[in-house]
Amino acid sequence: MKKGILKSITGMALAGVLTISLAGCGTTEKAKAKEGLEGLQEKGKIVVGLMAATPPYEFHAVDGGEDKIIGSDIKLIDEVTKDLGVKYEIKDMDFDGLLVALQAGKIDMIVSAISPTEEREKNADFTNVYYKDRHVMVVRKKELDKFTSNDDLKKAKIAAIKSSVQQQIVEKEFPNAELKLLGKSTELAMDLAANKVDAVLVDRPTATLLVKSNPKLALTELLFDDDTAGAAIAMPNGTDKEVMDTINKTIERTKPDYEKWLTDAMTKVKQN
Repeated sequence: MKKGILKSITGMALAGVLTISLAGCGTTEKAKAKEGLEGLQEKGKIVVGLMAATPPYEFHAVDGGEDKIIGSDIKLIDEVTKDLGVKYEIKDMDFDGLLVALQAGKIDMIVSAISPTEEREKNADFTNVYYKDRHVMVVRKKELDKFTSNDDLKKAKIAAIKSSVQQQIVEKEFPNAELKLLGKSTELAMDLAANKVDAVLVDRPTATLLVKSNPKLALTELLFDDDTAGAAIAMPNGTDKEVMDTINKTIERTKPDYEKWLTDAMTKVKQN
């Protein structure tokens, strides 16, 4: 009698374990089915990290009495998320905190004119490049004749955005210069105009805007290239191939439009 009861209990226990095991397998398979593009679409929304203080790529502007983030990168985000089939939310933060936020899962992608460097590629997957330009040194207009060659800046105080490719260029080209790192391009312009630094290094579209908005500043003829391919979208390590392929197709489709978006954004910066 006791043996019969024991067998019955054991059988029930095994059946329960088997049921749980099968249920677990089903859940795993279901979870797997929801990964990739399908899972992203079911989620319905992604969080995009950027630094909205780098016009004309992304910046704050007042439109109809409402503060909005606009720029050429925002146009790209619109197209990328439309092709992915999701909505998006923007998380505005300092540039040097973007990769950390991506790794921590606080944001789903970075669209902030970020370049894929060797170090960054250890911490993120990058899409194809959507834009590339050169970098130019900006100085005070009254000192334009003072800085005509790289030698003139050997021991100067140069500012750049923290964790940017411009920082890397200054460190490489001007190892004996005093480097000041700031969070925003507007801060670079203010420090330069206030005689706190001798020069600032930024990309050409940004430099053009800084000079237009501040008559005390001027572009030099000192141009620099970085070692990266250009600006790309940063995604978490191990991003699903279908998701990445979809974004890259959007980038290729919109490349002819990006220059127009950039030009249009520069006009809006001037107006604001």
